[in-house]
Amino acid sequence: MKSILIAIVIAVTTGLMIWQLWPQADDTQTRQQTAAPSSSTSKLGPPENMRTATWPPPFPERTDERKFVPLLHTGPEISAVQSLAATREGDPRTPPIARSLVTQEMPTAAELADPKAYQQYEARQNARLYAAYVLAADEEIPRLREAIARARDMGIAPEELAKGEEKLRRITAMQGQLLNEHPELQNGTTARSGLK
Repeated sequence: MKSILIAIVIAVTTGLMIWQLWPQADDTQTRQQTAAPSSSTSKLGPPENMRTATWPPPFPERTDERKFVPLLHTGPEISAVQSLAATREGDPRTPPIARSLVTQEMPTAAELADPKAYQQYEARQNARLYAAYVLAADEEIPRLREAIARARDMGIAPEELAKGEEKLRRITAMQGQLLNEHPELQNGTTARSGLK
């Protein structure tokens, strides 16, 4: 029993040594074949240099030669429970949420019961929305024009300027379309009263 075990250990050790030396012997054989290519080709099989591929593949580089990139420091380690609690509180770096000062008018019970009254409610809501857009465009258009002029003076790339000019064009086009379709929005006071 002991002799069988010793024979197996010797066989495994010999196999490992041959396996470790194999890529070196194969590389020298490949170099010799590429240095002196044979002129005779066999019609029955692949060319000689294709049959001598390196197997097993060469070992990868040693681990001490690999370049390790250190991970960024993410702060002190915290538990999953603490992390979940921190997400509920929010990130202090996020900007505050701007709440609308205008409260939305809710439909009354009578408007909900009567389809015609509900259509009037929807028309009022749409008029408020259109008036809000016209007022916002009145404030945004001069700011955009000033920003485009400043960017042009700074020498910003033409394609970046084109994006800002396209945005300005679309805002003014939509404002013009709303003012044409809803002449009651022409007067700024009417638009402001529609928001109340």
